[in-house]
Amino acid sequence: MKTYAPLGVVAAFASALVLAAATPAAAETASLKMKPMQGISFDVGSKRAVGYYLAEGGICNLTVLMADAGLNDEVKGAATRISMPVIPKKSGRIDTAEGKMLEFSCAPSAQAMTVSVLEKVAAVLPRN
Repeated sequence: MKTYAPLGVVAAFASALVLAAATPAAAETASLKMKPMQGISFDVGSKRAVGYYLAEGGICNLTVLMADAGLNDEVKGAATRISMPVIPKKSGRIDTAEGKMLEFSCAPSAQAMTVSVLEKVAAVLPRN
């Protein structure tokens, strides 16, 4: 099992948190299931993400760590830590600098979470 410490903030990696209010066009590329206190690890472009959540008061309290991925599952440099509550039947989103988006959906009673890696796609809105 790999350890991802020490953790610091990576200033060069700009990640923006976008909650369900904004819905950009996106194409789903992968989906994973999570259980409370069960860590998962996955790649998002050139980044390695490690995440887990705690079910507290019926809400999914999510923590995600992202860093540059290296060879053989190693992580290079410091990681960015993102923590946010995700309300059941809602989703939380994290944008990456590489045009990918992570969408975390919380199941009722916070019994499970689904993470989907989305490819952001440009959309043209019609003029009125």
